[in-house]
Amino acid sequence: MRDRLISELVDHLFRHQAGRLTSALTRVFGAENLDLAEDVTQEALIKTLRNWTIRWVPDDPAAWLYRVARNAALDALRRRTTVRTHEPEIVDLFEARLDDACEHYFSGEIVDDQLRMMFTSCHTSILPDARIALTLKTVGGFSVEEIAGAFLARPTTIAQRLVRAKSTIRKLEIPFAAPGPNELTERLGSVLGVLHLMFNEGYHAQRGENLVREDLCIEATRLAELVADHAVTGVPQSHALVALMRLQGSRLASRIDGNGDLLLADQDRTTWNVEWIERGLRYLEAAADGDHLTSYHLEAGIAACHATATSFDETN
Repeated sequence: MRDRLISELVDHLFRHQAGRLTSALTRVFGAENLDLAEDVTQEALIKTLRNWTIRWVPDDPAAWLYRVARNAALDALRRRTTVRTHEPEIVDLFEARLDDACEHYFSGEIVDDQLRMMFTSCHTSILPDARIALTLKTVGGFSVEEIAGAFLARPTTIAQRLVRAKSTIRKLEIPFAAPGPNELTERLGSVLGVLHLMFNEGYHAQRGENLVREDLCIEATRLAELVADHAVTGVPQSHALVALMRLQGSRLASRIDGNGDLLLADQDRTTWNVEWIERGLRYLEAAADGDHLTSYHLEAGIAACHATATSFDETN
């Protein structure tokens, strides 16, 4: 029983911390070393499973997980520099950067790192399918197998997409940074497009055993809110996308009946998430600023009609 509870804790913690860890470490090592950041994050999970199951659960699990990943990164760096350069001062430099990353990690500024990771993963030079896979892997903490299951693809196919995406980042030397003002519109559109596709894959799934994949919907909404709540990327179209996700996501619990079939007119409205509806309406109000109308605005407006109607028959 204890082992099962610890395993569930580790799974929950890792899902919510993996993207933060990968983003923080990528800021230190650069986007060209994304594989290293992911590897040491995975190594931290393995050590967590081994130690917590056998020994104890630390008072601050997130801090423990970060320090394990940090030490693994330094060990990997020492091996690399010993073989290639014999220059220990390089290790010292990265160690100082890791300490700085630790301060950011626990101060709340990690949100900026996650945004940078999204903009790196969603660079327009990376193919659209690969953008989604890379965002889910690096920011969402999804495994290759989970991504493959969500999109009904083979794990080897997803792995190849990830390899190509990372190769593009290295080849083009794409920086780990949010775009400047001149290219913000283009890059932001790519980020929002990926998040919209991610949400739709969970909400409108037409294939597979699960017609609604709630984990994809929730993760897409979380990432979209990071974008919408940031001072630089919090523009009306970002708010409109979050409004759309919140309003549609409020009905997740009632979209499937006991036989696994999709419902529309016969949804149990008492199961709708009122908090999600209220948050969605607030984002929709924020999206009204400016004079640029997007498809997200239109879809969110339609979703608001559904979410606020007292019955199916009275829906506009």
